Amino acid sequence: MMKPRRAFTLVELLVVVGILAILVAIFLPYLSKVRELEKRARCAENLRAIMQGLRNYANANNHIYPSVAYDAEHNPNGYTAFTRADSPDPFAKGTTVSPNDVTASLWLLVRGGLEPASKFVCPSSSQSVDPMRTAGSRVSADHRSNFTSGAYLSYSYASPFSSAAGYKMNDTQPGDFALLADKNPGIGGKLDDVVSPTYDAPPFELAKANSNNHQKAGQNVLYADGHVAFQPTCYCGVGQGARRDNIYTALSPIPLTPGQRPPVESNGFYGRDKGPAWINDSYLVPTDQD
Repeated sequence: MMKPRRAFTLVELLVVVGILAILVAIFLPYLSKVRELEKRARCAENLRAIMQGLRNYANANNHIYPSVAYDAEHNPNGYTAFTRADSPDPFAKGTTVSPNDVTASLWLLVRGGLEPASKFVCPSSSQSVDPMRTAGSRVSADHRSNFTSGAYLSYSYASPFSSAAGYKMNDTQPGDFALLADKNPGIGGKLDDVVSPTYDAPPFELAKANSNNHQKAGQNVLYADGHVAFQPTCYCGVGQGARRDNIYTALSPIPLTPGQRPPVESNGFYGRDKGPAWINDSYLVPTDQD
């Protein structure tokens, strides 16, 4: 006679379910980490491609990196962003693109066919590729002057607009000068003189000042010598060791006088009325609030 099959007991079933739950708890974070590392790598490739576009632009424009009109009289150190994307030419007489527009400056790479708009979107961010629409109709990049809004740009650019003595946004910057990085997180909607954590703050505090693109773990940074590095802190500009420039702030609320140089690791200042305050001061904008 055949013996009846023995069924799982409730206890055995719960043990199996528990083991499966443990395995899922182990492997899901691992898979998530692997996906994020892959996205970081693609983000870094975006920045390397943009570097090639910057070099090509500089080679054709007397070694100067992309920059639209500069208002040296009324706005010598501040910046604007995302003004009049539907304007057909940022350099035309009567253009509605505001002077000192840092995002219109970056768009010159897209407008000139040096890099596609897709390269300006980090795979780890919430942004998407600019649809390039004017009055409901899609138009080509060379008939537009800017990114439509912050929803279509994941990176921040070293502001070209400053009256600081000797400051030049060109290909003569030192190798550890930050040109571009994952977007500046800003300060939660308030753009004023509130400072960021100090360079020697605990890691948890420092992480609050990191880009939002990679869940505050850090940011990919494109340097003037062309290399890209994932940095766990925003204190990763010009300097030595941990004492480096905060790439997301200006060193001083106003440009320094010739010969003056504060500690490069100053936690710095935010604001649309701020600009690079020193010859090697990286102030990467726009922010998530622009």
